[in-house]
Amino acid sequence: MNKRKIIMVIALVCIAVILGIYYEYHNQVAFKVIYFDNNNHTDEETQVKAEATTDTSGNLSYTDEELQELYRRHNITENDLKFARGELPNYLEGTVLHSTTRVLVTETGEPSEGLKEGVDYDVVMSEQEMSGIIKEAEADYIEKYGVNPADPKLDGYNGYLLPKEEVKRLVSLNMVTVTE
Repeated sequence: MNKRKIIMVIALVCIAVILGIYYEYHNQVAFKVIYFDNNNHTDEETQVKAEATTDTSGNLSYTDEELQELYRRHNITENDLKFARGELPNYLEGTVLHSTTRVLVTETGEPSEGLKEGVDYDVVMSEQEMSGIIKEAEADYIEKYGVNPADPKLDGYNGYLLPKEEVKRLVSLNMVTVTE
């Protein structure tokens, strides 16, 4: 029994040492980040630049010029910004799914027993029909506005509209945390 305890203690110490070495190594190595503009930046350089834009309470802040550079680097268009601000119409606008019509969607396209047309619903459709309407509306929206409503390019953080890639980078540097 005594041998087992000694082996367990040695194993735990070894694990702690390995994790400590990994942590130190990870914090000392500067990884290269290649942006869309083909410029190389190290995490350390990027982190220093980003830390320079934090206020005294630790919140990130961006100047208009910094935001414009981020938008340029990540190919963010004016319509991407309008979509994120809610200034573009809903992509389902003009479809039966975005109207005052009461739509009943079932797996088969048949109403459930006991439901009456005009009382409980106005239109009944199958899940497949609904998916077709949504896909067609998304394709039309992308063609018209150049924005994919199912995959927006921007995330809101602390009052800023930031490219998703920038938010991921900030999270990876532990500069921001993600809350749902």
